[in-house]
Amino acid sequence: MLEDVNRLKERINQLSEAEAKSMLFLSLLNEKSSEDMQQILLHMTEDKEQMDKAQTIHIVFGDSPAGSLKAAFRTLEYRKTEDMIVWPDNLSIGPVKDIHLASGIEARLEWFHKRYNMEEDEREHYRQCMRTAIEKINNIFPHQKIVIWTCQNAHEQTGLRLVLAMLEGKANTVRVIDTYRAFHEKEMHPQIADYPRTSGELNEENLLYFYEQFAMDELMNEAREALMKEGKSLLADKVHLLRTWTCDGLLHSLHENRDDDFIIECAKRMYQEEGTVTFKKAARLIGEVYGHMQQFTGDEWIEYRLRTLIKQGVFSYQGDLKAMRFYEVKLQDEFLTN
Repeated sequence: MLEDVNRLKERINQLSEAEAKSMLFLSLLNEKSSEDMQQILLHMTEDKEQMDKAQTIHIVFGDSPAGSLKAAFRTLEYRKTEDMIVWPDNLSIGPVKDIHLASGIEARLEWFHKRYNMEEDEREHYRQCMRTAIEKINNIFPHQKIVIWTCQNAHEQTGLRLVLAMLEGKANTVRVIDTYRAFHEKEMHPQIADYPRTSGELNEENLLYFYEQFAMDELMNEAREALMKEGKSLLADKVHLLRTWTCDGLLHSLHENRDDDFIIECAKRMYQEEGTVTFKKAARLIGEVYGHMQQFTGDEWIEYRLRTLIKQGVFSYQGDLKAMRFYEVKLQDEFLTN
């Protein structure tokens, strides 16, 4: 019994402030048993020990590519040498000023809270995931190699720049895998010009192939410095809210209505294809927009803009707006021919 207590104390002492707060929140929210909390504690400290031992740290943006990469590294050999830091949300949307600081995280959370239907547990989960990711980036050891996974979209390109800004002053070797370029360099499907939009659209076999076979040159000082400066500008930007990726690079916008016309056009196309103007499931329209939109924004953003268009009288609705599955929408007649 005494040995178990001492082991538990040792594990607790290894926790960071963010991890300790996360455990306390989970305990109060879910009324977990002491046995459950001990298992969570052991898991968290084992993750930290794994990161400390890893030779290469992979940084990915979003849970989807993280899941695929984790599956790709499931062999014992890779589990010994690789570890991963997951940035939890979509960086093409919302303020990113000082996002590497607690104040910036809270400002971003407040911005989303005013626009999305976020429950308190969702907000806390996001807060802790962000703090954990940033803390892990700050604690990367000098000898560890870094691989940053990105793609040709504003979300992952913004992430690349922000992470490099956070790595300022660290001498670690940094390599970048652009999954879009890797996919098309290998000519897997040359006829699919717009695929993949994100790293999350690729499976574990693709990602493992890119890591093992794709020529990853070290990000040289000049290129790294340029991207880092862009990242520092993002961390200081208190004006722009949306980011768009084009052939000219990362573009910024302060207008939230950027995607509204596209949502309206998608609704018109649905009506034309079906030959009738009726109420449609909001989830169906959101899926239509998401599937055809070149920019990666996430479905939550599209729903927020749809609810804004409802408030503006562009769409009418029936049902409950608390979640997209509970209501239907119809484009108002005066917008059908505009």
